[in-house]
Amino acid sequence: MKKLFIFLGLSLSIFAVYVTYFSPSTVPISPLSVTTPSLENRRTGKMDYVILGFAPYWNLKKMTPESLKGITHFAYFHLLLNGDGTIYTKTNKKEEDPGYTNYKRLLAGSIEYDNKPLIITLMPESQSALSSSVASTLARQRTISTIINTLKESNALGVNIDYEPVGDTPESTRDNFTLFIKELSAQLDGLHKLLTISIYASAGSKPRLWDLAALAPLTNYFVVMTYDYTMPSNSSAGPNSPLRGSGNLFEHDIVKNIAEISKLVPSRKLLLGVPFYGYEWDTVDNSKYSPVETKGSVASLERIQKMLDEKTLELIWDRNSLTPYGIATVSGQISQIYFENSTSIELKIDFVKSANLGGIAIWALGYEGSTSWVWPSISKLNQ
Repeated sequence: MKKLFIFLGLSLSIFAVYVTYFSPSTVPISPLSVTTPSLENRRTGKMDYVILGFAPYWNLKKMTPESLKGITHFAYFHLLLNGDGTIYTKTNKKEEDPGYTNYKRLLAGSIEYDNKPLIITLMPESQSALSSSVASTLARQRTISTIINTLKESNALGVNIDYEPVGDTPESTRDNFTLFIKELSAQLDGLHKLLTISIYASAGSKPRLWDLAALAPLTNYFVVMTYDYTMPSNSSAGPNSPLRGSGNLFEHDIVKNIAEISKLVPSRKLLLGVPFYGYEWDTVDNSKYSPVETKGSVASLERIQKMLDEKTLELIWDRNSLTPYGIATVSGQISQIYFENSTSIELKIDFVKSANLGGIAIWALGYEGSTSWVWPSISKLNQ
């Protein structure tokens, strides 16, 4: 076994050198890769991968026919949950929560999603609601009742549970969350509904809320949020979604994280997060991973493509992370943007296939605008 891992490690190292210097459109193959297809369409015999597109309520007006055509599942984002398991409907006494307002528009048929299978994302409205909504048998029953009623009234195929803890998670909360998913899964199975859970990319090594080994048999798919590797508050600029590079350069990368998670969850249950955005910082200089002078801000693919078209952004390929970044200078101020392009997304798609994952999850529809290369690149997943 030791010799096998040494061989795999050596093979990957040689392959990484090849990718870096000779073939930037080829992906390093996962050491956990197997040949079994992720999903097979029994009618056509074709490999079918999930392309889950998250549609945040603030981007609904930016979605295009191309984006709806390019996905297999439409995930409305989001409804919030109170600590008692009920829907969070009011931000204050006078104002309705915009997520709830747009959910009502969805029910009324005012939001077009091309009749794609509908997934409803639910997340707690606060960290206290995160723990409270699963803390007792009664709280879990109320939360599950809310979810079931939501799926029935929206005629949704399934639910995405997006509980994102901040900081360390008490073991009791993790145990309660596992009980919650066990109880929810039992009811969803009876209704033939889909259960997906969003998890941090580092969940394989830092469990926090998610006991992955216990959750795996209860869950249809895990949305692995393989982005935000370099946060806006970071002291240096860096890649948002590095395929590789962990070690001396970064603590984590996608290949490492997926390998860790795949030890606990069947790879076919994993959806790789693909960001349609990057982060932009004002930086000290134009060196790669430069120290920053300001907190980072979101840069959509639409805006980045506009800068590239206008030639106000210099495009550079980062061989470490297998992602691009750009440098702009305005009135003497240097800024750097780390993002995705057709090459980096197609590398991720190749990785999904080689690692035998279940597909991808896009965050988020609308950020791509009318950028012409996006959907042809995404479509290669099911070609």
